[in-house]
Amino acid sequence: MIKKEKQYTIGTDIGGTKMNAVLFDGKRVVADYQLATPKDTLDHFMVMLKALLEPLEEKARENKTRIKGIGVGVAGVIDYEKNIMLNSPNISIINGVKLVEELEKITDLPIKLDNDANCFIRAESLIGAGKGYNNNYGFIIGTGIGGGWWINGEVYRGSHGGAGEPGEMIIDYQEEVGLEEAYHKLTQNNPAQLAEETYRGDVLGQKAFEEVGQYFGIAFANIVNLIDPEIFIIGGGVVEASDLFLAQSKKIMIKHIDSEESAKKIKVIKGKLGANAGAIGAAMLIT
Repeated sequence: MIKKEKQYTIGTDIGGTKMNAVLFDGKRVVADYQLATPKDTLDHFMVMLKALLEPLEEKARENKTRIKGIGVGVAGVIDYEKNIMLNSPNISIINGVKLVEELEKITDLPIKLDNDANCFIRAESLIGAGKGYNNNYGFIIGTGIGGGWWINGEVYRGSHGGAGEPGEMIIDYQEEVGLEEAYHKLTQNNPAQLAEETYRGDVLGQKAFEEVGQYFGIAFANIVNLIDPEIFIIGGGVVEASDLFLAQSKKIMIKHIDSEESAKKIKVIKGKLGANAGAIGAAMLIT
């Protein structure tokens, strides 16, 4: 019997604030690395992306294990046929860029590209909080708002690659304000600082997060009324402060779902894979 060669994959999760990468053996993270996301020029972005990958490539060499490819998860809407970033709201320097082509200039490994929230829900559905469920919605709360839908064993991307984007959902129709815009205004573009102030007893922060919870609850209800998921899995950097708004979100969600009995069965929980979830899901793009 021929022993199968052990191989690694690299997954990168590129968000509006930080870039995270993992070396993945198919079951566990062997090593990880993190850098800030550059937003000044594309050249700087690619230099930092190369710097993100190099320590993991070195680790694979130390372990005498081959890397079979790199999966890349990026916040934004992608043209999957042309591998072009159509719109990355928080990383505008890569809009219109053929990201796979640019990456191929700095590595000779196969590259696959996907939305970061799709990567998150892929990982959580296969080996995380959504394992055993068939209809899962991933809701990312970080620099922006992202989402991904896992249905019948795969991510649903829609006809044009833009499915599962709750950030654009209109939650104030009179002012035509989208969810992500409202989130930015309420958290003053710095949810981490606002959460810290709120934990210290800041009343305005408490009111802001209560309103954030209301808006998320409306978004959850809208998603339930459209696709009826079994479970919402919450991820992103702000998930650590979810006790400030998630109970309110669940309450509002139930209020706006057609069947209250069905609403009570829908779980809303935090992901199990932590900060590496998106990068793990990107690594899983390489099969």
